[in-house]
Amino acid sequence: MGGGVHLHVASGYSARYGASHPHDLVARAAERGISTLALTDRDTVTGIVRFAKAAMAAGVRPVLGVDLAVAPHTLAGPALNLRTPVRGGAHVAEAPLRVTLLAQDISGWARLCRIVSTAHATAAGGPPVVTWPVLQQYADEKLTILLGPASEPVRALSAGRPDLAEQLLAPWQEVAGANLRLEVLHWGLQGLGAGSSRLAAHTLGLADRLAIPTVLTNAVRYADPAQHRIADVLDAARRLRPIDARALDCGERWLKGPEQMAAAAELMSQSAGAGPGRAAALLAETARTAEECEIDPVIDLGLGRSHFPEPTVVGAEPTLGGAMRLLTQRCEAGMAARG
Repeated sequence: MGGGVHLHVASGYSARYGASHPHDLVARAAERGISTLALTDRDTVTGIVRFAKAAMAAGVRPVLGVDLAVAPHTLAGPALNLRTPVRGGAHVAEAPLRVTLLAQDISGWARLCRIVSTAHATAAGGPPVVTWPVLQQYADEKLTILLGPASEPVRALSAGRPDLAEQLLAPWQEVAGANLRLEVLHWGLQGLGAGSSRLAAHTLGLADRLAIPTVLTNAVRYADPAQHRIADVLDAARRLRPIDARALDCGERWLKGPEQMAAAAELMSQSAGAGPGRAAALLAETARTAEECEIDPVIDLGLGRSHFPEPTVVGAEPTLGGAMRLLTQRCEAGMAARG
């Protein structure tokens, strides 16, 4: 069942954002009947090894992904001259647009790592942001792309611009094709912002109108409900300003079990005015999307095996003859040094 799948989960490897270690997230998943769990840390894949080991030990199927900051497809507006916050602190530049990538196989994992590396290599001291040329070069195969409330098209929906949302979806459809998904979530919030039933309903409506598959997530930041206060502290540390009582974490971004996720799917379907089978279809599409991601940490990534650097990394030639010549040269140099 799709309610037993989480495709958008951050751990403590998401700097000053995720509140739980990967092994704690996996442990809660096993306890709550969550069969498939994706680790999608922000702008990094450094937690993947520990996550995969914990998942295999707990009998939870791991999916490997990343939550990436991306450049806008539209032209950026003029830079804002931000003043120092009244209550102290500083303004920290955070990329406003984000998408989630899931690797479908080892080729997709290689492409995902290339995208992350390129974003960091070109950051020039600022936050890593993936540009559109990089997306067009590497994200067109074996990667599932989830567009959620932080993506440019869904932000247009949140601003009451479904026409603009459709226009902004076009380049993503061109890049991802059948691998594109819209992401819906429900935190019981009011208005038309992230986590509201209205935005979820509008997203479902847009996806159905354009025949784009939709998946259910909870954009998880912590394993247990009580940890949402840690999220507030992490937000303050990341933004370099005091905790703002007007912008606290909603307390709903925990690793919910299948029953809670199924209930959220039903609420969103009702808000969208969809038929009685829409919630079941949403859960089924979420499960299908997870099944498309088939990376075996042992077979595909060699987890648990010894790994050695490529010969060229240590100055050797990538042939047996070259290795023997290098060994001979080092032996001769050693004998000469001993006199």
